[in-house]
Amino acid sequence: MTLRSIVFRSSLLFLVSALASAECTNPVLKDQKKDPETIQKLENAWSTAFSQGDTAFEACLLTPDFMEIRNDGRINRLSDELALAAKHRGDPVAASDPSILPSTIHIHGEVAVAYGVSPVRMIDGKSYKSYFADYYVWKDGKWRVYFAQQTLFAST
Repeated sequence: MTLRSIVFRSSLLFLVSALASAECTNPVLKDQKKDPETIQKLENAWSTAFSQGDTAFEACLLTPDFMEIRNDGRINRLSDELALAAKHRGDPVAASDPSILPSTIHIHGEVAVAYGVSPVRMIDGKSYKSYFADYYVWKDGKWRVYFAQQTLFAST
């Protein structure tokens, strides 16, 4: 790991700590319920936040030990997710794609899973979709995402 990489990751961890300790003011994060509708709202808001580079929202929604298995097999931690989202800061946001909505949602006590199929995207001239699964835990009266996975497959 290079010195530049170490400094960058350390800065991100500091940012995550600062954001996590700050009050999360996004209205979607307020007055949450243990129901599928709340999970779907969080899924939509997370997708929008990532597309806009809203790392403050992500830091509020994702647990400090968040982990994601990406569709290329890479394993990302919270700092990696925030760095990816930050690259989108200032990007124009396209209208929501209805092909990913609604997610299928299962709630079992303090845990919820939202899963579905992402919209088509082109990679090297070929059409692909990916299955996604996001795992939530109910803690201190709100949902937090602690794990996510994407699995790429060819679209026909």
